[in-house]
Parts: sequence; C-alpha cells; structure tokens
Amino acid sequence: METFKIFLLTVVVCVQVTSQESSEHPKIYIPKPKITRNPTHKVLYSTEVVTLHCVVPGGASELQYDWYMDSANLEPHHWSSIDVKDGGNYKCKAKNGASESEKSDGYTLTLQEPPEPKLSIESEWKTFYPTEKVTLKCSFDEDLNEWGYEWFKSRAQLSGYEDISFSGDTLSISSAKASHSGQYTCRGKHLKRTTVTTRQTEALKLLIYDNTPKPNITKHQWFEFFYTEEEVQLGCNMPGDGWEYDWYKDSKKLITDPTFTISSASLSNTGVYQCKAKRGDFSVDSETLQVQVKYPPQPKLSIESEWKTFYPTEKVTLKCSIDGGSNEWGYEWFRNRAQLSGDEDISFSGETLSIISAKASHSGNYTCRGKHLKRTPVTTRQTDALQLHIYVDTPKPDIRKDPWFEFFYIEEEVQLGCNMPADGWKYDWYKDSETLITDPTFTISSASLSNTGVYHCKAKRGDFSVDSETLQVRVKARPPAVLSLETELSDIMSGNILTLRCNVSDSRQWSYAWFENGQKLNGSSDLFKVTATEETIKSEFKCKGIRTERPLYSALSEGFTANNIILKRKILLAISGFLICCIVILIIGCLVLRFTCKSEKKETVQEDLFFSMADPNNQTASPLEEYMDNSPKEMEDEDSPAAEAIVLTSFKGL
Repeated sequence: METFKIFLLTVVVCVQVTSQESSEHPKIYIPKPKITRNPTHKVLYSTEVVTLHCVVPGGASELQYDWYMDSANLEPHHWSSIDVKDGGNYKCKAKNGASESEKSDGYTLTLQEPPEPKLSIESEWKTFYPTEKVTLKCSFDEDLNEWGYEWFKSRAQLSGYEDISFSGDTLSISSAKASHSGQYTCRGKHLKRTTVTTRQTEALKLLIYDNTPKPNITKHQWFEFFYTEEEVQLGCNMPGDGWEYDWYKDSKKLITDPTFTISSASLSNTGVYQCKAKRGDFSVDSETLQVQVKYPPQPKLSIESEWKTFYPTEKVTLKCSIDGGSNEWGYEWFRNRAQLSGDEDISFSGETLSIISAKASHSGNYTCRGKHLKRTPVTTRQTDALQLHIYVDTPKPDIRKDPWFEFFYIEEEVQLGCNMPADGWKYDWYKDSETLITDPTFTISSASLSNTGVYHCKAKRGDFSVDSETLQVRVKARPPAVLSLETELSDIMSGNILTLRCNVSDSRQWSYAWFENGQKLNGSSDLFKVTATEETIKSEFKCKGIRTERPLYSALSEGFTANNIILKRKILLAISGFLICCIVILIIGCLVLRFTCKSEKKETVQEDLFFSMADPNNQTASPLEEYMDNSPKEMEDEDSPAAEAIVLTSFKGL
C-alpha cells in the first residue's frame, strides 16, 4: 500500500513538472486539505480561543488558504490557521497561483458556555448576628473537579483574611461582624485552562446585625396565673430564620420546639421557664418567664331561704357563688349528677337557679360548678350536694287554742298558735277577715266581748302562702259580784260596825276577796265588817268571787263608799225641806184661789205628791187639786200625821 502511494505521488510530481514546463504558470495539483484544531480538548468553551489549522497532505509550502464558515467566505487570511470564537461548520482550501485544492471536508466546531455556578448559603437564613458562623457555597450542578472558584463582595474580588477563609467551593466567615454585610457573588475558574472562567452568579445579600437580641418568650394567654387542667402554651421567637428552640424549667431541659405546651396544667407546672434559640453553633438565651398554676376557686352552693323543703307551686332559688371573681364566671347546674338545662319551670340568671313553681319531680341532690367566661376550658370542681325536697301535697297550717276552751271569760288570756311543717314561715293572723298581726302566736292578754269572732292564720314564706282552717273564739262575761250594805244607815252615822255582803248569784261555790281603795284585804267570807270611822266611811270597798276552777274569779263588784250614802242623804233631806216649803207656799196660794175662784170639786186620787209633780205628762188629777178639794180642816195643822206621811213617802227607800 505504501508503495502504491509513492507511485501515485511520483506520477503527480511528473505531471506538475511537465505542466510547468509547458507554460509560464503551469497548474499544479494541490491535495485536499484537512482541518485540525488546537486545543484538542473534548469540550471547548466559548470563553477560550480555538485555533483551526488547514493541513495539506505532503506539507506543500508557499500556499495560501481561504476559509469558509457555514458556506460564507471569511475575510481572507491566507494563513494555514485561524483563531475563532464562534462555533460553526468550517472549511478551507489551499491555492498556489492558478492552482487550488479542493475544499476540505467541513469541520464542525462546537463551543459551549462554561457551566453556571450557583451561590448558596449553608443555612435557611441570610441574616446573622455577631459571632455567628456564615458559610457560602459556590457549586455546579455536577461534581466537576476541574474548577476552582473566585469570590467577590460588592464586585470586589475577595482574598482570605482573619475572619474569611476559602476551602474548595466554600467561603467561611468564622465570626460574623456587621462589616461582613454586603452583596456576595462567585464564579468558576478552570484549574487547567486558566483563561476559562464562568460568569458570576447572581448576588446573594448577606446582612449581619450590629447587636444580638434575646429571643422573645411569650405566653399565648398572658394570665397572671393559670388554673389546673388549663392549657398553657409558651412561645419562643428570634428574628430571622433557621432557629431551633430549647425549653428549660428551673434550668432543667424539657423539649426542643418553638412552642412549649402544657395541655393540662397542674400545680407541679409552676416554675421559672426559659428558652434558648440556637442555629448551627450559635445560641442565645431568652429572659425568664414565671408560670403560676393554682386550683380554680371553689364555688359555694346555697339556698336563698332558711329551709330546704318546699311545697308545690312554691318558688325555689339556689345560688352558686365564687368569692372575689363573680364577673369572670358562669355556672353549670346538676341534679343527681346530670347537667340541667332550662325549661318552663327552671331558669338560670347569672349565679342563680330559679324553680318558678316547685313540683315533687324537682326533688333531688343539686350541685353546681363555675365555668370561666373567657377561659372556656376552665371549670371548677362541683360543690357539695344540696338536698332539695319538694312535698307532693301542701298541708294547711295547724291552728290551735291554748288552752282549748269552748269559751273564754272576760280578762282571761287567749293564746292562738299557728304552725306549718318546715322552716322559714311567717304567720299572719285574721279575725273575721281583718288583718291583726304577724307572729306564730296571737295572744289576747285580757279578753273582752269584742274578741269574740272567727280567727284563722296564713302561713307564708317568700311569695308562697297557705291559709289554715278557721277557729271560733267565744268570750263571755264573768258572773257578776253584787256588794250590798247590811248595816242600817243610822248605825253608820253613829260609828258602829259597817257590815258589807258580797254575793255571786250562780250555782257555783264561791269564796270572796275584798278590796279597800284597791288594796286587797284579808278574809274570804261573803260578809265583811269594819268599824265605821271617819277614814273607813270615806274608803271605797269592792269585792269579787274567787274559786279554784274556771272561772277563777267573778267580775269585780261596783264600789261602795259609806260617805257617799251619808252625803246623799244630807242632800236629799235638804232638797226635801226645800220642796216642802215650796209645797206649803203652793197650798196657801191654792187656798187663796179657792176662795176667789170657787173652783168645782173633783174626785181626788191618793198619790205621792212628790212623784206626781215630777211627771208633768201624767194625765191623772194632781195632788194639789185633790188637796184643794178637801176640807180646810185637813190642812190647818201642818204638823199633822198626814203632812208627816207625805214627807216620809217622798224619801221612801233611803
């Protein structure tokens, strides 16, 4: 094969020599050139210069070359090599005078952009605090070992110094300062083809704060204290991203989380809490926070009355109260452990449960508990049970007399009582529907006839009341005591014994009590004797009957004063003397008229002159006319027995 090639070359040379000899510019044969390139790397980048060579076999000299790219004629270079920066299909041909070679085969030059690096920060955050470590990474999508990296801050290339170091694709700031803030970029630089660099990455803005704040520790509800079983949620927050938070109670580590939640607080959760914000090797502590947990207050269940047993239709009011915080609490009610809801008979208002009209079905054990109006999960413990009893029926109050007499005597004490089962009752008393007093008992300390009547009582408590049966009270007069004088009036005036008798005229056996000027005297006989002295005849005596069974005593007699009798007698004697004088004058006048007028005689009627004149309406003949009709001889002697008889008749009975 080599022999054949030599042969052909000899033939070509001979032909060329023959041709030159035949003309001034003889045509020669130029072999078809071939394109080669330098460098010969597999991958060529657009940032580097590529040299293409047009190689003619046999190494002919004094040749010129034409170059073509994508069939377009390039500016004549006439050199066997050209430097290009664009990819495309290249061809060349060699020429010498009129002779030229055939165009080379097309050589496709492919250039690619250098790989695009990416700048990233080895954290989820781009803001940092003093002394924090910062790591930037400049990397390609593929693991390319042929590249190194150049770093820039605010367009100025960085070189390592005390706080900044470079290692492979990494830039590290060991202790961040505010002066490290700025716009960072990087680019790749080929380790072997030094002219090859990538474009710079997009800028990454790095911010380093001047100072390091403390994490903000919070309570989701900023209560001064929490109640047991209440949820407590504490939060910890630090400006920036990437923080983890460790929680501590009394310096003991609890959990790592942005929030610390106590789903059901207990007294043991009381303490001092703190959180620590950390990222990487950097950490900072928050302030401390006090959490206090205590039991909810214990409500008190009470009944708005002094009694716990009720009757149908009576109103019942229960009160559930919490000391010192009533405005913050609502209330839940339970009967026999089942929660109550309002209905037509039961209503709720604030801390009060009201049974409008009690029924036996409302009986049971009632409890209540507080429920916080704002902190809804918070409830107190239930109170001790309060037993409520509602009777099936309503009895009438028991009305009584004490003692139970069919009738009472005047001045006796009458005591009426009213009683209703259970407590809290007040009692109104009525007589013949007239209101008397409000008291469990109605007492008449000294009965009179006006106290006779129909009585009843009304038991009431709250808005509820019930009437008793009626009760008849009868009052009758005591047996009368009659005091009489047993001594002659003439004996009294002569200073003898004054004898009085007391008598109660009924069938009972009586003893007697005597009184002088209101002072009780000794003795119990029906007769009382006392010497008629100046003092005793001026005293007032009374008496009454006494006994050991009802009636214990009679009515008090009328008073007797001996002096009054004597005075009355004297007054009557004076009046009698005056009347006699008047009568004598009248008689004399009548006699004068008789002789002058000669009146006719009329029948006379024997009558007490004194009492007849006292009755002017009496139509019988007057004693004066009768006297005038009599013979004058009968009236001549005024001291006659007839005149004396008239005087005695006028004072009859004294």
